[in-house]
Amino acid sequence: MVQGFWKFKCKEVVMMAVLRRVIFIVFWVAASAAYGVDSLEIKAHIPWGWISDFEFYHDGIFIAPDGGGISYYTIDDSFNLHYRYTIDPGGFHTLSQFTISDSFLYALDGSPIHTSGTPVFFVYAVTESTYTYLAGLEPSGTIWANFDPIIYSGGNIFYHKYPGDYFRIDVTDPSDPQLTGKLRNTSDVCLSMIPYQDTLLITTRQQGTAHLYNFRVIKTNAPDTLISIGVYGNRPSYTADLVNIGSILFTAHLDGFVVYDITDLQNPEEIYFYPTTWGRCLARVNNYIFMGGNDGWYVFKYVNPDSILLDEYKSNDRRVLRMRLRLDQKELWCFVDGGALGGLVVFDISEYVGIKGETGQVSEAHHQVLKNYPNPFRGVTFISYSLKEPGPVELTIYSCTGEKMKTLVSGFQEAGNHGVCWNAKDFPSGVYFYRLKIPKSERMGKALLVR
Repeated sequence: MVQGFWKFKCKEVVMMAVLRRVIFIVFWVAASAAYGVDSLEIKAHIPWGWISDFEFYHDGIFIAPDGGGISYYTIDDSFNLHYRYTIDPGGFHTLSQFTISDSFLYALDGSPIHTSGTPVFFVYAVTESTYTYLAGLEPSGTIWANFDPIIYSGGNIFYHKYPGDYFRIDVTDPSDPQLTGKLRNTSDVCLSMIPYQDTLLITTRQQGTAHLYNFRVIKTNAPDTLISIGVYGNRPSYTADLVNIGSILFTAHLDGFVVYDITDLQNPEEIYFYPTTWGRCLARVNNYIFMGGNDGWYVFKYVNPDSILLDEYKSNDRRVLRMRLRLDQKELWCFVDGGALGGLVVFDISEYVGIKGETGQVSEAHHQVLKNYPNPFRGVTFISYSLKEPGPVELTIYSCTGEKMKTLVSGFQEAGNHGVCWNAKDFPSGVYFYRLKIPKSERMGKALLVR
């Protein structure tokens, strides 16, 4: 009898666990629709194979595939790409990473096979119909540049050479590039860099060591050299991309979205973290930061160092590896590695492009409803909301029976985007409602707590 009783109880426990999981999934789908999750609008999908890099030029796009040269295509109104020409470096060269400034394209040789005395850095003059080779440079030996970054800043090209060398090339005269500075043997694996004041901010991890840093700062204004100020960040693994708004540095990290205050470059402070599955690439539009990763796309709203909010999320089961802005068309283009959305995915970001400033003022075109994320949640959820004007605010949690459980916010707040974490560790599983009360209206939201 006792044995039969425990068999029955075990079956009951298993059935309840399965039921809780089903409820979690059902409410997740419902919550995604109700609270704006998965609401980024895909404008077009262009199936494509591997892409090492891509950049826009006039009414077209340059694409560097896995091997060979860089091809130029024009883009019509239906997002069809029309081939125009391919920049062929010749020999064993493979142009993988590149950047464009004005009508000049600067590219790196990504081939693992390199003959001494031949260029690893190339300069081309480009138009919409043809290209002209201008110059090549071999600053130092073999280069493997499949993902090594290259950027243009203030008449100079900066790039990283695997495994750990950095170069500055003066391209004031693109037909006669000159090596003017380098930093050797850092052992960095580098995926991205941006200029900041008189420095470069660089994503990095230390090759072949147990301790892995998140970013390096290199001073760039010394006349004949590049100087490392230091390496910072103490999260394990590495950072893949970075952008900034003034002294606030946003990074895509293996752990998720990590934000630093770099007012003091020699003592940066981590001020925000949002966990995701492997953040890989970033793009910034005004005070919105787009991040692609292994589990989809995220949009974060930066209000101030104390207020950084998740604004949108769209799921995807494949890696998002590259992001580029096409601002004249108010589009965000992304390269997705395989799957149903493999190739180039184009998002309409017109509502973000029209928003100016970094103070958190709310545009009528982008007035977000009250929502929480994640939903369903297992312990902590983030409730975000927008205020069109300043005033007293009250945000309160209620049980499904209408009992008042907790007040999260009570007081005066300025116009803009706001948010608060609700830690429900002491609350039982179930459906809860949260009410936002402001002088002229009230709004309600629903959250599901699942243990």
